[in-house]
Amino acid sequence: MEIEYITHSLDATLSMNDPHVMALGFFDGVHLGHQSLLQQAKAIAKKENVKFTVMTFDPHPNEIFKRETDRRYITPPDSKLERISALGADKIFVMNFNFPFASLPADDFIQKYIVGLNAKHVVVGFDFTFGHKAQGDVDYLRHFSKNSSFEVTVISKKTRNNQKISSTLIRKLISDGDVHLIPDYLGKHYEITGSLDSLVESPIQNTAFHIHNKYLMPKPGLYKVEIISGTIGTKGLLRCGGESCHLSSSAWVSLYSGEITIKFLYQAALMRTVSV
Repeated sequence: MEIEYITHSLDATLSMNDPHVMALGFFDGVHLGHQSLLQQAKAIAKKENVKFTVMTFDPHPNEIFKRETDRRYITPPDSKLERISALGADKIFVMNFNFPFASLPADDFIQKYIVGLNAKHVVVGFDFTFGHKAQGDVDYLRHFSKNSSFEVTVISKKTRNNQKISSTLIRKLISDGDVHLIPDYLGKHYEITGSLDSLVESPIQNTAFHIHNKYLMPKPGLYKVEIISGTIGTKGLLRCGGESCHLSSSAWVSLYSGEITIKFLYQAALMRTVSV
């Protein structure tokens, strides 16, 4: 799988000569709705015997327009790319979302980054927008494609428990501490990565856990979690207080000082005041 990072400029050279089917979206979380879209794009690519590619964007537009410089993600960029890759993408284009790119008219976006990349078929969600001030939408894309060299497939809204599956919904569940509900929409438990200060021989008691990357954290509280270190897995408790987290486990295992994955299972207790 290949990753190509693109920063918009008028003379940018794009390297995709072979025809391909391209899925477009931000894809934070790569939730069940995103997975449906990506799987549909992959199926079309297989049917047409061409490569399956994905175009995503970094950073989130709110970091540019609303100056959310400390915005947190369900899946920070590296994690998002890993999940997209696991779904079978042959190539991922990561577009640098900056002011010059955000100012690009919708027609120019299509000409440069769909036609210019030799995409023969694009797959987008029903609410996909693009171009300056989001002037382009799925109807605009369909209309443009009638006189162009590509086709368009639009994936309809996906729901679960009478709610639209969306990154916004999952972000709210995380922020509210309702982590036990997340698998219904994400397709798996919410997880983050981080590290301990050193090699620890369990049982672990209130050991500082350092979060890697810009993960969105649940509200302060005590969470039942699964701890994964290499090939070792065990249950434990993670006490969260904003950016300060402490890990405990009664199981006797050795936890490596490198990267550890934490899967949130459910909230065990609220924290009225945080003291760790």
